[in-house]
Amino acid sequence: MIRLDELSLVAGFLVFCRIGLCLSFAPGFSSPRIPVRVRLLVAIGLSIALSPPIIATIGPRTFKLDTFDMASYIIRESAVGAAMGLLARTVFASLETMFTAASFAIGASSSFAPRIDESESIPEFASLVLFATTTLLFVTDLHWEIIRAVYESYAAVPLGSAIAPQFALARISDTLSFGFSIGFRLASPFLIYGIVSNFAFALVNKITPQIAIYFVAAPIVLFGGLVLLSIAWVDISTQFLADFRHWLGRM
Repeated sequence: MIRLDELSLVAGFLVFCRIGLCLSFAPGFSSPRIPVRVRLLVAIGLSIALSPPIIATIGPRTFKLDTFDMASYIIRESAVGAAMGLLARTVFASLETMFTAASFAIGASSSFAPRIDESESIPEFASLVLFATTTLLFVTDLHWEIIRAVYESYAAVPLGSAIAPQFALARISDTLSFGFSIGFRLASPFLIYGIVSNFAFALVNKITPQIAIYFVAAPIVLFGGLVLLSIAWVDISTQFLADFRHWLGRM
């Protein structure tokens, strides 16, 4: 039983700082299409639910309640939460980058669509993949793994502790390596298809320069890329979600 005293309220607020900042940057949760009040209520609800076991495990009696120490605690917890959210978002950003390159490879870069988590526009092909993977993040209940990762982060970075620079740099390096590795693996069929098909049509254009082969090749390459997406989408989504779940377990 956790006593509702001043120290427990302070510890609960620090838990809210970590969870709230993580949700502010995490994929899906950080979308501007979700009202700020909804995100705030979700963060408050999760903080109320997770604070008792966290406080019972760590204990809030070591906190100092003077202004300087409280500001230091708030900054540390906010930094930890923001770092976790940004790392998870980096994985999705890597996927977006590679499928944007795939959009150029198959000739689907002329039309743009808004991103699901930003107001900027990206090629429709990449927007479709990013929208589908973000939707599957919630459909498959993988968003709860993000919450679980935040809860288990208190074992590595206890409440009120600062992140070690070496630990942070190692996590950033591992996340970038993982994100671009899985993004390249999933987008590689489209990149290879685009290179081979464009090279083939370039040879045809060399053989018959009097024919404007570009106007014939562009729709064929685009249609082939969409057919390839319909064939490979199940494997792409399954592999990405499985690898992302495994990465969250290691984060």
